[in-house]
Amino acid sequence: MNNQDLSFGLREMNKIPYPELCNVTPDYKFGRLVYDSYAGSESELTTILSYVFQNLTNRKTEDVAMFLGIIAKQEMKHLDLLGEILVSLGLEPYYMSTYGNKWCSDNVRTNFTSLEEMLSCNIESEREAIKEYQHLMKIAQNESIKAVLARIIMDEENHVQIFEMLKAKYSNCNCKD
Repeated sequence: MNNQDLSFGLREMNKIPYPELCNVTPDYKFGRLVYDSYAGSESELTTILSYVFQNLTNRKTEDVAMFLGIIAKQEMKHLDLLGEILVSLGLEPYYMSTYGNKWCSDNVRTNFTSLEEMLSCNIESEREAIKEYQHLMKIAQNESIKAVLARIIMDEENHVQIFEMLKAKYSNCNCKD
């Protein structure tokens, strides 16, 4: 797969609508679990800020920077969707984990020895997000919440493919600014 194919794939993914939330009743217990994906240490919030940082520090590698910028925007949509889920469940969209730990900028990793290491970290992060969303889907009671989580998983799987392609392309490359 080349950059053009990946760009086309991203555009096609953006055409798939996100399901609407409906018939959601307050559920404090489930909502508390959503906080980790929303703003825990390895959350959408952390991912957004990580990819924005990486975009800014990898400008010499134009395609990497471009894809990081696009993916960061998709992650912003995920943050918004999770915030809507929290509100619909009767919780405030606070930037904290399930256990009430407030989000901290120390969650954003900024020290990579190579582009390959950074992309490997991103792949692992996306895979962990997929596992967390799959777990939430298993315990969610509301079908529309499950549908939203399933749609987010589609994006995250696409992100894994993009980062894997970029990692293969830049393997053994020290392309950092």
